[in-house]
Amino acid sequence: MSGLAAAPARRLTERVNPILVKEVRQALRGRYFRVMFWLTLGVATLAGLLVVADAASSQDVEEIGQPFFLVMFACMSAAVHAFVPFSAFLSTSAEWDENTHDLLVLSNLGPRQIVTGKLFSALTQALLYYSTFGPFLVFAFLLNGIDLLTISVLLVCSLAACVGLSLVGIALASLARVKAARGLLMAMFGAALVMTWGGSIGAAGELASSPQDLRDPEGQLAVVFFLTAALFLGGLFGIIAAARFAHEEENRSTGLRLLSLGLVVLAGAWGAWLRAQFGDEEFAWGTQVGAASMLLLLWLFFLTERDTLGRRTAAHLPARRGLALCLVPILPGGGRAVWLFLVHFLGALLGARVALEFGATKPGDALEASAMVAAFYGYAFVYLALPTGIASFVVRSERARVFVRVTTLVLFPVAILGPALVGLLLGIEDWMKLRHPLNPIWVMDELEGSARDQAGLTLALSGLMLGVLLTLALNAKRMLAGVGEVLAASRARRAREQRA
Repeated sequence: MSGLAAAPARRLTERVNPILVKEVRQALRGRYFRVMFWLTLGVATLAGLLVVADAASSQDVEEIGQPFFLVMFACMSAAVHAFVPFSAFLSTSAEWDENTHDLLVLSNLGPRQIVTGKLFSALTQALLYYSTFGPFLVFAFLLNGIDLLTISVLLVCSLAACVGLSLVGIALASLARVKAARGLLMAMFGAALVMTWGGSIGAAGELASSPQDLRDPEGQLAVVFFLTAALFLGGLFGIIAAARFAHEEENRSTGLRLLSLGLVVLAGAWGAWLRAQFGDEEFAWGTQVGAASMLLLLWLFFLTERDTLGRRTAAHLPARRGLALCLVPILPGGGRAVWLFLVHFLGALLGARVALEFGATKPGDALEASAMVAAFYGYAFVYLALPTGIASFVVRSERARVFVRVTTLVLFPVAILGPALVGLLLGIEDWMKLRHPLNPIWVMDELEGSARDQAGLTLALSGLMLGVLLTLALNAKRMLAGVGEVLAASRARRAREQRA
């Protein structure tokens, strides 16, 4: 009977992610978790006793629930928003220090399994903190001064933030092979976690003092937006981490490209919902511009990828010509990234136009929404695809591609701030105030404000159109080459299947 009972447990153990098992064992046996766990619990207990003693001495026992909860939440937040994500960073960084990163890449484990195992290990530690602080939070509710809705919302948002921050930590630690670079990232990530911890305490204090905000549409919108942003950010960095644990010949780009398409669709849904709730036409195009702003770094990465497909990616393309053509924008390669950008642009235009239908429209709303989206995408296309398109003629190595990414990032603010310095030297007041054709924010402000400077706006839009055409011309060769390579790989797949 004991053998029969042990068989299901043995099968379950074999099915569990081996990275999860390894990471949980190391974490729970390690000094970091034990010290932080007991330190957090000790500080929380001492702080809670001080709050109770202070309230008892001042005979203000009826108001004790809220401050007691805030103290407990602050201690728990330090654990799940700082200690746990930092532990995930250290765990991934140890793969480089112990020279096991390459072994993981070459193992039978997929990159998503590796990242998922590390994430679940971090969440296991977080679960121990949540279960430990659960009785304290229940006790705070029993002391009055805070309601269950506020506690529930804060716990859900806390968990979402923990997931997102843990994935950010895993991704950041996977980016830098050099120890000095990881040390710099560690310092930056630690500082960001401290600021996040402070922000979480401030948000908890605001909700605890104004619980009625959670019953208003604006408060509910803020909660949903936070959850969406936290999970999207976590998903983005999770895909980045999975790409870092993938072999060089594997497809490291398609997951990120699909996520970027999902963001454009999500922006359209948000724009429609906000338009229906508040009736402002700016929500229709504002969400698309906000989504495009979040995609700038991804576009830069996609546009500077190696133009040719990896051998594994090319070998697994579908044999059907039409399906292969549909997959062109989401396949790796700088030329195919231009096609992806155009798909994003068309999706953003369609999303803004559909969102306008969820409220009363005025004459000119559709034109304004299209113009705002087109202007932002046009500037993003020129600033990103023009330098990377020029570089594609000469850049061949990975180190050179990194240099192009850094240079493009530097050129972006230079193009906006440079004319301001020239205006300062030449005494051009508009340029000193950043009112010049190279500043997309000024151009969009003029478009929205019915062109207070008609001549300047006309010059800016004409220059933007020429820049877009020039950028398309410089990228046309690799765009066509990217499509041709996909079709060739599809033909090769059909030939293999016919021979088989």
